[in-house]
Amino acid sequence: MWKRSGTPVDEVRRYYDQNTVRFERFGHGRDTGSIHRAVRGEGVTSRADALRYLDRLILAEVKPLEAAFPAPLRVLDLGCGVGSTLLYLAEHAPIRGTGVTLSGVQAQRAAERIAASGLGDRVRCLEANFLELPESVGPAELAFSIEAFVHGPDPAAYFAATARHVVPGGRLVVCDDFLTPRAEGTLKRREARTLDEVRRCWLAHTLITSDRAIALAERAGYRLERNLDLTPRLELRRLRDRVIGAAVLFGRHLPQRGYRLRSLIGGNALQQALVSGLIEFRCLVWRREG
Repeated sequence: MWKRSGTPVDEVRRYYDQNTVRFERFGHGRDTGSIHRAVRGEGVTSRADALRYLDRLILAEVKPLEAAFPAPLRVLDLGCGVGSTLLYLAEHAPIRGTGVTLSGVQAQRAAERIAASGLGDRVRCLEANFLELPESVGPAELAFSIEAFVHGPDPAAYFAATARHVVPGGRLVVCDDFLTPRAEGTLKRREARTLDEVRRCWLAHTLITSDRAIALAERAGYRLERNLDLTPRLELRRLRDRVIGAAVLFGRHLPQRGYRLRSLIGGNALQQALVSGLIEFRCLVWRREG
């Protein structure tokens, strides 16, 4: 349906340049600034809590590191969006945070949010590729990616790049979608199409199993600490999702080639893959070995 225009990095940059403002205005995280998904995990009592659940998981990794390293803890957000998670961390812990995003639009919006928060002395956002971080990005005790790892073009390069910055004893956290073992077996035609649409329309260039990610991380010098399956906690098949699914059914063959329809098709395919057990949403935590 869609032909690739440029490299995977180019596609991701254009996608977020074109859609970030719409996500902020009309997305489910417009009140928190978050553009990642809601997770109804332990302790969640409201939708706002669900949208902050992943942020709290990252914050939970900050606390033990504060006892092991001198303050302020240095934190690196790889795929930071508009800076919402970094600002949340800075509001709740004495960190110094650097965010990285491919999108110039997101970098500008993050800069505006940081300035408005009064935390500009401790938080910054750079427009850069997290596989090719500039020299100004120094060492970090904690690095994380929320729903950004899957957009990268090379998972091995991701772990190698982070390992150049995460200090021994530090942590790397990835919250994202991974293939299940079943997805690597023989698939029905509809299942194969669903995964293809996730890859092409959701820009899931790094769609691998969590076991594969763990193996690649180990090669880069990481040891797995935790592996949490958050799939049962996601909001799946809501009325809104079913309406989008019906719209996609009729709109899939329209001649439109913009990122908006593409995003709807990819998001619907991701929902189907999560519900059917082809994809799972996980949070993986690694310790950087010495």
